[in-house]
Amino acid sequence: MTDKKRKSGNVFLRLILALFVIFSAGIGMNKVLNTDFEDLSDLDKDVISEYDKFIASGESLWKDYKLEDKDLVFVNKNAFGRAYLITKNDISSIFAKEINFYKKKPYKVYRISRFYPKRINYIMGNFNTNGKTYKLLGLDNIFYVKYTDESISKKLTSKHFMPNLAHEAYHYYMQGDWKNLSFRGLSYDEDELNLLDREYQILDEINNGIDNDISKDELLELTRSYLDIMDERIKNTDKEKLGSELFEESMEGIANYITIKTSKIVGYDYDVMYFENTKDVNFSDVVPTIRKGDVGQDILGEKIVYESGAVLTKLIERLEDDDTWQDEINRRGSKDLTLYSFLKENYGK
Repeated sequence: MTDKKRKSGNVFLRLILALFVIFSAGIGMNKVLNTDFEDLSDLDKDVISEYDKFIASGESLWKDYKLEDKDLVFVNKNAFGRAYLITKNDISSIFAKEINFYKKKPYKVYRISRFYPKRINYIMGNFNTNGKTYKLLGLDNIFYVKYTDESISKKLTSKHFMPNLAHEAYHYYMQGDWKNLSFRGLSYDEDELNLLDREYQILDEINNGIDNDISKDELLELTRSYLDIMDERIKNTDKEKLGSELFEESMEGIANYITIKTSKIVGYDYDVMYFENTKDVNFSDVVPTIRKGDVGQDILGEKIVYESGAVLTKLIERLEDDDTWQDEINRRGSKDLTLYSFLKENYGK
């Protein structure tokens, strides 16, 4: 063997040895350093504490949607951020270390080593892609979500940590077989916008009525007014566009209802028609603002259908005597049921 080949071989062996030492040291440090909850970074403690507050509430978000029973992975997106597995299962792996709490929890938190090979599965995206199954440390069908400092510090946003987790996990676990029609990229002509504006004015009344806890009879009257204008919209609006709007309104609106409900549980300020710079916007402001040219019609599919759907979900909740209506949506949501059609079937003339 020539000296050149011998030297190349030695360099390669040293490199392999160095990588092995780094790999072993990384796994070892994950096992022995900062293993108590109080030793974690402030951000990591904040997101786990928010999850803990949600779990401790014992409140249900939606029929058959039991987020507390899901295996979850929280991924800190910051430089050198850590990842944590939240589960009720016992995990035995060189790549995971259970975090110690001063008080017993109904779940366990494991810090995942940076050297865990399958962490590469969570490099892309901020949460699960619908239709794709994710596995980790022997667990199937886990849901992962990423977070940054803004996930805790930013105000008036639907992207706050726990509400965002509940929203996106709801899509994944409860709406995986929905058609996923979207109004994004579509727009209405002037006559269609006029009718939409009239609907939005009624949605303001419904939203204000719910906030002010008006009677069920008063809500029924507003519901009939909503259905009357929807009858006009159906007759005088492009069917394909309206169908996409109503479907996305239902799919995203229910998920936004989940966001709002979770926000209240963890003590975060978020509700219908909150924007990241203000919470004093009405539905009736939308079309006039579009006509002024201050915003484009893309706001309808990107934001407003989330809000109108959340109001309609709140309305149904107030009109119904129990939560069995959620069974109907769970059963038919992937096929032919929208929030509008539910109200039409159950409260139409």
